[in-house]
Amino acid sequence: MVDLRPLLENEWNRVYHLNETTARHESPALKDPVTGARLTAWVGGDERPEFLRQAALIANVWIGLVAATRLIVDPGHNHFTVIEALSDPASALTRGWIGD
Repeated sequence: MVDLRPLLENEWNRVYHLNETTARHESPALKDPVTGARLTAWVGGDERPEFLRQAALIANVWIGLVAATRLIVDPGHNHFTVIEALSDPASALTRGWIGD
């Protein structure tokens, strides 16, 4: 997740023990990108709506802060399977990871 604040009111916060300050500090969407930053928000198309929303959130926020940003929604994948393509050097995900 790129904005941890929604977890503050979630039952999982009993495990995470986040507070407002920690959630803000640890949320990438609430940070300014460094000069020249590039971001590819890559998310599985079969993800839960919150994961899709969070991927779109950081892409929209950072492009507004003049970072080279793109959002890729990979059909048929979720957060368990979306990284499988990293095992293929020719995959779009691997090429994106190494900066091609």
